[in-house]
Amino acid sequence: MNRREAFMRRRQQVTRQRIVVAALTLLVVFCGTLLGSSMASVRSEASAEHGSIKYYTSIQIEQGDTLWSIADTYLTAGYATVQDYIDEVKELNHLGPDEIHSGQYLTIPYYSDKIH
Repeated sequence: MNRREAFMRRRQQVTRQRIVVAALTLLVVFCGTLLGSSMASVRSEASAEHGSIKYYTSIQIEQGDTLWSIADTYLTAGYATVQDYIDEVKELNHLGPDEIHSGQYLTIPYYSDKIH
């Protein structure tokens, strides 16, 4: 085998490798897109099941309020447990421990059947 044949054979191998890498990349992108769109449709189906839309409002904390008392007031059927609701309130408001203070404003999530 002369140098030209060796060069051509190596070039063909590199071309095949590039084609395989490109095909695998396209496959991964396609699967990621398909997975993302199916997850989005599952999420919107879950909202449609409840027949409600998630909204947010801001409240001012009053003396004696706790996260549990706020959950008792604002918790809607979109949450599995009171703790799930409190965890979301804490995450939305960047709260660490369960301490809130009078005069502080919190963003509160809730679900409603009505379009606001």
